[in-house]
Parts: sequence; C-alpha cells; structure tokens
Amino acid sequence: MPKKQSTTGGPTARRAVGVALAAGFLTLTVAAPRPALALTAEPTTTTTTTAKTAAAVTSTTSATVTTGATATTVPSPVGTWSVTTQESDHPASTGTLFFYADHTLRLEAHPGPDGKPVFIGTGEWQSGHGGTLHYEFTHPLPGTRTGTAHVELDGVLTSATAFSACGLTKRVYDDGGTETVTIVMNGTKTA
Repeated sequence: MPKKQSTTGGPTARRAVGVALAAGFLTLTVAAPRPALALTAEPTTTTTTTAKTAAAVTSTTSATVTTGATATTVPSPVGTWSVTTQESDHPASTGTLFFYADHTLRLEAHPGPDGKPVFIGTGEWQSGHGGTLHYEFTHPLPGTRTGTAHVELDGVLTSATAFSACGLTKRVYDDGGTETVTIVMNGTKTA
C-alpha cells in the first residue's frame, strides 16, 4: 500500500519554511549593518574629541616637563674645588680637585713647604641621577714607602658649590705590599 503524503509537513512545506527563515534571516542581516554603520560613524566624533583632549594633555604635559626640568636641574661638578681629605690612618689633608668637562680630573694635594703639591693624581669622573658622583684616580704615594694609590669615591653634590664623598684607597707599594683604607672627601667649589 502506498504511503500517504502530508500536505502540511512534507518536504515542500519544510523547504518553504527554510526559505522564509532564510529570507527573514537575510532581512535581519541586511537590517543589522545600519546600526553598525551608525556605530562606526560615532567613533569619528569620539576620535575628534580624543584628538582635542590629547592635544590639551600634550600641551599640559610639555609645560609640566619643562617646569619640572627647570626646578630639578642638578649642578655640574665641572670646575675647581678646594677639598679636604681624611684617610683612616692619616691626618686630614687639603688639596685642589679639578673636574673637567671631558670627564677627566686632576688632584693636586699635600702642599709642600714651597706651597706646591707633593703629588698630582689623575683620573675620571661620572655624574648620576640626583646629583650623585663617582670618581676614580691614581696618584703616587709620597714618603719613605713609595708606590701608587688607587682611589674610588662615591658622593653627592649637596649644592652647586659643595659635595661630600667617601670610598676606598688601595695602596700598592713598590716593595709588593698592599693595603686598603677608607677615605672621606669634602669639597667646596672655588671656580
């Protein structure tokens, strides 16, 4: 016996519903881009506002940076300094320290009876964040036990005309001996 076909739920009806759904779906898809286009148009306004705001922020930031840089300018050590040096095993001594713009330095210390320095030291210096200062130099060891002193100091410029530093002096004697002592140096800018 042949099967009876339904006119309401057959393949044709299902196809019609599918086409209708597809058509409705396509209609929804076609209608959906309109709000999307409206949303796309809004960021242009937001971008314009953002650009104005960014310009204002940049202007404010530039002014702040300029003002801040001026207010926190750190003095340079370049110049001539009268220094007092205290090594842990010697009495305090005086000298003149020259910080040059090419980051070299020269120390003239221990004035002799004729007023001239007993020794001259040479080395290099570097400045760092917040007025910090690192410098190293070598100088001959005067006296009966000759040799060379290697000095490393770390300090800070406490003002445009003063610094304070401490570190170590390693003495290497010509007879083969070595010793390390602490050193403190304070300076006042004279030129």
